[in-house]
Amino acid sequence: MVFSKSLTAEEFNPEVIMNSGQVFRMKKETKGADGMPDTYSACSGDNDIYFYLNREKDTWDFACEENQWDFWQRYFDFDTDYIAFNDKIRSSSDKFLKDALKDSFGMRILRQDLWEVFISYVISQNNNIPKIKKSIQILCDRYSDGIHFPKAETLSYIPEAELMDGTALGYRADYIIGISQKVAAGELDIEKISKLPYDEAYGKLLEIKGIGPKVANCIMLYGFHFMESYPIDTWMKKIITEDYSSYTKDKYLEYINDCYSGYQGYVQQLQFYHKRKSK
Repeated sequence: MVFSKSLTAEEFNPEVIMNSGQVFRMKKETKGADGMPDTYSACSGDNDIYFYLNREKDTWDFACEENQWDFWQRYFDFDTDYIAFNDKIRSSSDKFLKDALKDSFGMRILRQDLWEVFISYVISQNNNIPKIKKSIQILCDRYSDGIHFPKAETLSYIPEAELMDGTALGYRADYIIGISQKVAAGELDIEKISKLPYDEAYGKLLEIKGIGPKVANCIMLYGFHFMESYPIDTWMKKIITEDYSSYTKDKYLEYINDCYSGYQGYVQQLQFYHKRKSK
């Protein structure tokens, strides 16, 4: 079934979103030619969707199963007013951030499937985006139908040597199996953790083998949708030292938390995308 939404370029740009480092299974399927639009796809958990800009109606058209549409509206966070965030950034005196906003129109923070985002960011540690995407796709191909993400019940029974073979997971395989076993046994309830207050949820994540501060912050932002979360990886460290060099790290984070309270994670995504694009 096809669902249509009127969205401006400032409200929605899949090219920006899928290259922002927050998602590993959104891609351009076909490049439009002879008047046909670019077509994009996304997969998350048990859900999959295709979407494109309908130039005749000036809408974005989303093709998915009818019973999945509520999931996808939540996934794209369509209920959040990102232009309100942008207006606040435009009124600031932060030149780097304002330049980042101009470069990143259409950014949104996705609400991804909790199980998939959990394992995806365990895979992401000390890793790069092409390798992360490849490892995730191999898991989907081997242990699911090539489209949907494998269940904890499946991953929990895979021998570690098999899970490491040809997946480039390395030491992360042990973490994935351990987390999968706890979820399958009912000892780890990700949904329950996601509903805890920020500090409690963050603390619970850090108790899990294989999850450190950076991975926890990513799960908090891209899975649990705590918009105050501000993940710091090598790119963000580079931004702090090169583009905000008058700040210490602690003073910089104090500035971000004071000036952009409630949407720090969105600010981070704008900065991250802009810095990588202009490298």
